[in-house]
Amino acid sequence: MIFERQLKTAAAVALLACGGAVAVQPAPAAAADYAALNAAIVDDYVLPRYAAFAETTAVLESELRRACSDDVLQAEEAAAAYNDAMDAWMAVQHLRFGPAELFLRNERIEFWPDKRGVVGRHLAQMLAEQNPKALEPQTFASGSVAVQGFPALERLMFDSEASTWETPFGCAVSVAIGRNLKDIAAGLLADWQGGEIHYAQVVRSATEGNERYFDAKEASLDFAKSLRGAILLVQDYKLGRPLGEQPESARDTRAESWRSARSLRNVLVNLKAAQALYEVGGDDSFSAQVRQHPQGAELDRVIRAALERLIAAVEAEPASLVAALKAPDGWDRLDAIRTEARQLLELMGGPLSEVLELPMGFNSYDGD
Repeated sequence: MIFERQLKTAAAVALLACGGAVAVQPAPAAAADYAALNAAIVDDYVLPRYAAFAETTAVLESELRRACSDDVLQAEEAAAAYNDAMDAWMAVQHLRFGPAELFLRNERIEFWPDKRGVVGRHLAQMLAEQNPKALEPQTFASGSVAVQGFPALERLMFDSEASTWETPFGCAVSVAIGRNLKDIAAGLLADWQGGEIHYAQVVRSATEGNERYFDAKEASLDFAKSLRGAILLVQDYKLGRPLGEQPESARDTRAESWRSARSLRNVLVNLKAAQALYEVGGDDSFSAQVRQHPQGAELDRVIRAALERLIAAVEAEPASLVAALKAPDGWDRLDAIRTEARQLLELMGGPLSEVLELPMGFNSYDGD
């Protein structure tokens, strides 16, 4: 079987460190309980994380208003709230389906990667025009997505050129971004836990089939793709883009959140979110579903070990990718993390996908 060959190969690489080949047992696999998996993820993973995002963005807006009390943004006063809100966003960034797909919410929260410098241009234009009507809630929310979220706010708070924007209008833009993030986060939480959409109920009722899902298995596929998407974000975007193919091609300004010196802090939160998504739910978790398969115990072990090694490796680095690259062997260490993440992706797209009977090979990040 393809699965058996892939798992044997994966077990041989340094990332997995399994210490030998995987025994092939031709026993039948127990059917996955997708309904129980979905309920556990919704209740113990999705809802608490969106609640945290709503709470931290509300605090951020309040702190930005306080930091702008004299019409000049005192960024250091709102920095802690900014980092808390970013942590909460990193914990749900990979959940790109359902309510997150509506109203361009993902792009409005974080327009990144910004390959053409759109954020800087649109923000500079807004600051130059100083049109107060552009900051009215509905107008701002329907305007350029590039200035509505964290990347624009990061520039206002942490950019070395921010002193040129320290004007009353620059302060007003910061507050408008904070309010916008709070409103988007509140909308995400509301759509998941109630209202006309009540997406938590959509996922739970997938067992009987509904307008969104044919069955519970299809709903589980969205979560499986989100799991893989979290690792793909790390490997391809957050490490791949700034590192390049060799040290000479590294471009640290391609990293996410490099101005606020938290590029690798983002990666760490992403990896911990992936680990939690894999393990949440106890006996109903992805991990438990995998162990029901004849070769699942070993596959589960190597996936858990891979996630633990990745997290430990990033924890050993500074929060700033820029700082990490300045170390004599910094590029090599980060490239090793990228390689391990790529190998984990291969496991997820192959053996894990086959064991769970969830074809997670394509994700919304693929091909971006």
